[in-house]
Amino acid sequence: MKRDADIQRVFEVADDSLQGVLGYHLYTIAAQKSADTEKISTYLPDDRIPITFDWDRFYSKQELVDLFTSPFFELVQARISLIATTNVFDAALNRFVEHLSEKGFPQKPQQFYKQRIEWAYQESLKSDVGNKDTLARLPKTFGIVDNARRLRNLIVHNHGLFDQKYATDAIDSNGIEIDLHPSLGEFAGNSKKVFPLMITTDYLIRFVKAHIEVLHVLHNGIQKRYFGVAEGYSYEKERKPIEWRSILLGSSKVRILFQGHKI
Repeated sequence: MKRDADIQRVFEVADDSLQGVLGYHLYTIAAQKSADTEKISTYLPDDRIPITFDWDRFYSKQELVDLFTSPFFELVQARISLIATTNVFDAALNRFVEHLSEKGFPQKPQQFYKQRIEWAYQESLKSDVGNKDTLARLPKTFGIVDNARRLRNLIVHNHGLFDQKYATDAIDSNGIEIDLHPSLGEFAGNSKKVFPLMITTDYLIRFVKAHIEVLHVLHNGIQKRYFGVAEGYSYEKERKPIEWRSILLGSSKVRILFQGHKI
């Protein structure tokens, strides 16, 4: 039996994209630490930035530069990287469901990302392909994945400030371990206290690792359960090294295309 090509394509795109998020994050942190902020300032607009096709807004160049210095830059970039991680993973889950339905394996409709995570957990629990330790910690890794969803909601819906829903919206079913931000205790019990979400690079890496690990288990489980392929996906057997240009730009010819076209 051969793996379903469409399902594998969804997996590989998501897998590459998640590794791309991590590579991009680590590079930008390294670049910021070695940057000459005074020189960066000369390349920024002087007093205003365009925000629509009709409007500009005045801004403080120095304030922007200051925000992108240590330690603030790492916190800002980690938020962006976390959003990218959840977006990639949610898109992959959605495509898995779509392809399975198209191929005669209809799945229960998943209207929200939270429901898709619960679906992915149930599918992953049925898998027996892969490392035993990886399979055993699925309740923990899915708890981390769900935590990323809720932290993402804080960032995009609440300016990255803790609220009461962050804890109460956690998936608490079928054995998934609830994972909470370590600083939640400083907010809990005082809904009037303004407490911003802080994400370090180490904390972000924990989330990316969980998403990639779950993605592999889910993909292996789908390929075996629906298409009869018992052998798990292997980077070595697929002869698939990390190819940063392909991961981040989609094509090794992108430089040629960029030079030949106006964007």
